[in-house]
Parts: sequence; C-alpha cells; structure tokens
Amino acid sequence: MDSVARNFDLTMLYAAYDAFRRDAARLEAAAGSGRGWAPVVNGWPLFTAHWRLQDHAEKNALWTVMYAKDADAPGRVGVVLDAMAAQALKVVPMIDGLDAALEHRDRGTFARYARDLRASVEALLDFKESNVLPLIQETLTPFEWGTFDVEFRRELGLRGLGVFLPWLLDGASDGTRRAVLRLLPPPVRLCYRARWRPRYRRRGGLTAPAC
Repeated sequence: MDSVARNFDLTMLYAAYDAFRRDAARLEAAAGSGRGWAPVVNGWPLFTAHWRLQDHAEKNALWTVMYAKDADAPGRVGVVLDAMAAQALKVVPMIDGLDAALEHRDRGTFARYARDLRASVEALLDFKESNVLPLIQETLTPFEWGTFDVEFRRELGLRGLGVFLPWLLDGASDGTRRAVLRLLPPPVRLCYRARWRPRYRRRGGLTAPAC
C-alpha cells in the first residue's frame, strides 16, 4: 500500500460534515421547541437526502478503494474503516425512527430520536475527522481522490447542486464559504449568489439562515 502522505484539499468533506452537525443540532432544537412541524417537514428531507448521497459516494469512491488497497497487506486502514462502519450503522435506526415519528406526528418519539441522532452523527463525524480522513492522504493516489469528486458530482447533478450548495453553506463561517466557493467555476458561484441562495432562504425551514 502506498503510504506517502499527500495534501489533498478536503474542504468539501469538512464543510459537509459541519453541515450535518448543524442540521442535527437544529433538528434537536426544533423537535423540542413546540413551534409545530413545518420547520422539521421542510428541513428533514434535506438532511436525509444529502446524508445518503454523501454516504453512497464515500463508500463507492473512497472506502471501497481503501479497503482494496489494505487487502494485499492488512493493516490499520481496514481496522479503522471497520470501526467507522460500526459507528455509521448506529445512525441508520435513528433516521428510520425519525421518519416514522414524523409520519405519525409523534413529537415525543421524534424529540427522543432527534437527541440520539445528534449524538450518533457527532460521534461518527468526529471519528472520521480524527481517524479516517488522515488515511485518505496516506492511502489514495491523486487520481483515486479525484474519482470521489467525479462520483459525488455525478450523483448530485446540476439540479441537485442548486439545492446542495446553499444547504452546505447555510451558517458556515466566512472562511469556509470562501474556501468552498473557490473550488467552483465562476458560473456556479454566480448561480449560487443570484439564484440558489435566495431560493433556499425563501424556502425556510429547519436550515433557514438566520441572516
């Protein structure tokens, strides 16, 4: 296995993980606020859609490749990925439980699952950032890392990008926002500022910006 450390730009991964943490925290707050179901109904589908898309792209283009490289000379990569997978499994019943509670408008159950979801999401993402993302730099070639970007954009599509980008940057720091937008071509940045972000703000809901 190639163990030469590289310096890939993981800005989008870190930004996505921060967005999931943000939504999990807002979801827990909304569930216990008594403000009605509208914020949750509007915001929950964005979280679940982007969570599943991110998970699928990472499995296909990152973790599968890293497992395959580790198979020839088993080491810590496989052990770390196995531990991550075990943590990821804990999120699945939380999402299923929240889906069911929302369908039945069961606020008590929803609030309980929302609290557990936040804890599970934060534990998983903290583990990824501390233990898994550094292995990307050590394990993958530039081509293999680039494949993840291609896979993610293919699954997202242009229409999906118009929803994903303002969701991703909702509440992000100025530094994160600038770093993410620098990765995108000028026409996409223009669409974000002129069309996608205003539309996202009008939509409101769980992830509506405060500013």
